[in-house]
Amino acid sequence: MNRIFPENFLWGCATSAFQVEGAYNEDGKGLSLADVRSMSINPAEEPTKALAKVGDEIADSSVASDHYHHWEEDVRLMHELGLKSYRFSIAWTRIYPNGDDENVNEKGLQFYDNLINRLLEYQIEPIVTLYHFDYPYELQKKYGGWKSRQSISDFERYASTLFQHFKGRVKYWLVNNEQNAMIRRDGYLGIQEKDRRERERLRHLCNHYMYLACAKAIASCHRIDPEAKIAPVMAYCPQFPVDSDPQNVLAAKNADDLYFHYMIDVHCRGEYPGYYLKWLRDNQWDFELTDEDRQTLKDGICDFYAFNYYRSNCAEYCEEDVDPELVERFRVDARSRMLPGICRCVSNPKLEVDERNQWKVDPVGFHIAFRNVYERCHMPLMVCENGYGAPDTLEEGNVIHDPYRIQYLRDHIMQIKAALEEGIPVLGYHVWSFEDVLSTSEGFKKRYGLVYVNRDENDGNLERYKKDSFEWYKNVIASNGEKI
Repeated sequence: MNRIFPENFLWGCATSAFQVEGAYNEDGKGLSLADVRSMSINPAEEPTKALAKVGDEIADSSVASDHYHHWEEDVRLMHELGLKSYRFSIAWTRIYPNGDDENVNEKGLQFYDNLINRLLEYQIEPIVTLYHFDYPYELQKKYGGWKSRQSISDFERYASTLFQHFKGRVKYWLVNNEQNAMIRRDGYLGIQEKDRRERERLRHLCNHYMYLACAKAIASCHRIDPEAKIAPVMAYCPQFPVDSDPQNVLAAKNADDLYFHYMIDVHCRGEYPGYYLKWLRDNQWDFELTDEDRQTLKDGICDFYAFNYYRSNCAEYCEEDVDPELVERFRVDARSRMLPGICRCVSNPKLEVDERNQWKVDPVGFHIAFRNVYERCHMPLMVCENGYGAPDTLEEGNVIHDPYRIQYLRDHIMQIKAALEEGIPVLGYHVWSFEDVLSTSEGFKKRYGLVYVNRDENDGNLERYKKDSFEWYKNVIASNGEKI
């Protein structure tokens, strides 16, 4: 009998609200920054006017996968798949349409009540993300969003509402998704400043306030529902030195620390590491860090640690004399970004490009990720996203053959086995994604789901069809990882 995966291992799948739900303005829901970004809404225009201009190139969040109207069918498919857990996010603007309304939006709350109750009926553990890139647009207009300390208390109030309402039903909460990736995307932060250095300063200020909001939410969860467990979710992409040159080895270490590892220290130790604060001071990006802030971080230490993994990367030393515009150009590209005098991220020369999804796939990097994260946090780990994005072909008879996705998932699940055998506690694994969802940059051109959603960039009947990977993962779950 296979005894590598624990009996209660959470075999799951994942989605996020703005990428799957659609119904962007139904039943009282307000606009989020993710909606504004996705639908190319000009803040000076009414959304209904701006929406007439979009839809020609890539799909947007107005319909997405229309989970809002297909949730019952979707949950039945989850049950058929045998999921042990479903990781999804709640849209802040379904609960408080303007972000700070006096009263909750009861219709929005009812949608998640229905979803969570049905999941529990099927014995599927709901793993709920509070915030997945979709900050309320009205708060952005009101006070600048994450650039203001007011965002901390507004987020804590929203989080506390959910902790109280779903107490006893949700055992695992995730505070926010990929904060380290989110702060590199100005559209999700509402940052419009033109000066390059001022934009960077604001990103780090937003980052700090998000950390404080995260800590406040964790403390609130512990107070309201002591039985629940809560953690943030980090995007993790281990950085390897491009060769054995000591400067490149140090560059890879710096890339790991400044983009990833400092987060673990904040979330799990409740403090910023010195090297990170020095880096901010050296670049005049530092912010006010009060004694109260320090205590808030100490009071908001998480219960486990969650991360998303898709691939690894390499790094080398970056010269001081680099064109600032070039630095800015590669700011959001994890495979090419650079810090003058510190590091430059580069492609791994030892890996081949996958022709279908254009990644350099690295399952061994997943094993290294488990080692790196656990050695830093010494907490149970949860994988919240891991998956393969590529075009899929709907063939006659509504079948989708995706051996490439099966191979990717198989190779990565084998690395979870390796981590478990080494004594690293892993709570669960979530395939991104349960069904095809709106890609943040490529609409439905790039599909990740185990379930095919029949739509393209402009239209479709939204029928759901099981891919070959659905049946494969069903057997993996049923055998608790023995049949891979």
